[in-house]
Amino acid sequence: MKPIKVIFVLLFVAISSCILAQGSRSNYVTIGVFRIHDNAVRYTNNANKNGFNAQYAINPKYKLYYVYLMTDDDKMKAYIFMSKIRKETDYKDAWVFVGSLGTEEVTVKTEPKSEPKVEPKVEPKVEPKVEPKIEPVKEPEKPPVIVEAQPAKDTAKVVEQKIDSSAIKKAIQPPAEVKKPKGKPFYFKVVSKADGKELKGNIQLQEAVGATQFRLIKSGEIVYLEAPVNTRGAYGVITQIPGYKESLLAFDYANPPGEKGSQNEDILTLTLDKAKKGDYIDFNNVHFFKNTAIMQPESQSELDALTSLLKENPKYKIKIYGYVNGKKPREVLTMGTSTTYFALDSKANKRATISSKELSLARAEVAKAYLIQQGIDAGRISTKGEGGSVPLYPEGGTLGQYNDRVEVEFVKH
Repeated sequence: MKPIKVIFVLLFVAISSCILAQGSRSNYVTIGVFRIHDNAVRYTNNANKNGFNAQYAINPKYKLYYVYLMTDDDKMKAYIFMSKIRKETDYKDAWVFVGSLGTEEVTVKTEPKSEPKVEPKVEPKVEPKVEPKIEPVKEPEKPPVIVEAQPAKDTAKVVEQKIDSSAIKKAIQPPAEVKKPKGKPFYFKVVSKADGKELKGNIQLQEAVGATQFRLIKSGEIVYLEAPVNTRGAYGVITQIPGYKESLLAFDYANPPGEKGSQNEDILTLTLDKAKKGDYIDFNNVHFFKNTAIMQPESQSELDALTSLLKENPKYKIKIYGYVNGKKPREVLTMGTSTTYFALDSKANKRATISSKELSLARAEVAKAYLIQQGIDAGRISTKGEGGSVPLYPEGGTLGQYNDRVEVEFVKH
């Protein structure tokens, strides 16, 4: 019996470590989000039929099911994989979700581990035959043989599951994966000029101000940057945080301004003024599923930031502009009767063929509807659809997807 108990203890440790790992923050390369469990299962199975190793998990905060192809603690690896998926597969809308996902199967899998409760029922029948063979257990090399000799079929299955001990070895290996990123560490500190409060949001990192390609990084976090390839050896950063004016900063990679942090990172500070009448704010993270007027989950954080700003400043009035990539009509999904703003709903969403201008207006209206749901007076928000008339990038280029966007104008302060 002791060898069997040891096996179950090891299995319990392995399962516990898996559950803890799933509760931690990670980077998930996501291809779909669903409110209905069956839809997530169906989408996952379809992806696996196409040769992917897709999985799904529930986001406890939003109660939505995320279907993802890969998860990794290394954010850069996740973004590289996301880019590869977008370029080489049909999942052009893949994105990286950063956070914690829980898996319903975890709780289901733990139930079979209660098998030790069955053993007391088996032991009274087996003891007369097994007792003469228990004595050799004291010999160091005999335990495996004794376990196999158990007449109960369930114990034989447990011996096979001893392979799960590899999960324990894998759980011990991750510390070896700690690698120092390439390049130099930087910390971009963004603060409000009005009260000195540090602000969190996305920053566009460019090889040159005005460049057509950029990398999104987050303020308030240490990021490692490799030396730029341009002859000046300089980077440019642009802040676009809801409720604040855009700010630009160019810095020399080799000799950046500012001070050093506790981890030898270069701290660069950007001070922002609050947005006023006539200012435009481009939301970096308000994105829509392809050919829909339904927002992706990561859009919520920036809309919530705008909600807070409007609540703090009741005199503010805004106008939301919607844009799309291209001017051609297309078949799209709109909200329909759904009240789920950040996930597809196959039953409630409405399918229709509409113009690019109608789609852009529908996107602006969805953003407005969410703000109203959060308590903002509808009279403080107006909308307009610009269609594909104001592209930021060539329609058919690699950055064409960024033409699908939402901008906010402060029309009264």
